[in-house]
Amino acid sequence: MQPKIFGLLLRVCISVLLMGALFKIMHWPYATIVMLVSISGILLLYPLRFWFIREKSTMEYVKLALVVLWCLNYLTKVLHLYQLPLFFNIVLVLLFIWWFINEGETALNFRNIKIKGVLKIFYMAIAIIAIGCIVLGALFKIQHWSYSNLLFVIGMTITSILVTVDHFVRD
Repeated sequence: MQPKIFGLLLRVCISVLLMGALFKIMHWPYATIVMLVSISGILLLYPLRFWFIREKSTMEYVKLALVVLWCLNYLTKVLHLYQLPLFFNIVLVLLFIWWFINEGETALNFRNIKIKGVLKIFYMAIAIIAIGCIVLGALFKIQHWSYSNLLFVIGMTITSILVTVDHFVRD
């Protein structure tokens, strides 16, 4: 298998994780199961993807440690096995900061999108609308205003779809 297919499968797992988070926030059934399956998928697929990368940079090791620690932290909390010591949470935060300083900006920009012209503008608009729906839905939910659930569900659903679609539109 090539690392590219692992990237797609990881994005599908992340999309499922986002939907599980939506289920959890909305207090819908099966949220924990959906999140456990997706986290387990990420925990299995990311090291496999890492294994098939021929030339590994320092950032590849940082990302591997970040993903594995994050998944293990989540699994231990959900399954009530034990709490990871505070040291591991501090390491997790430091790894995230290291990643964000080195690669975070490039992961969050729209420069390396294959599509051009009107399609690119449409894609970016959909992404912005999704983020806006999530933020507004969360704010509306805090204020107990109408349509909070609708906004939040629309935003999370579009975002989870975009995570998978993004695999095909990025270089």
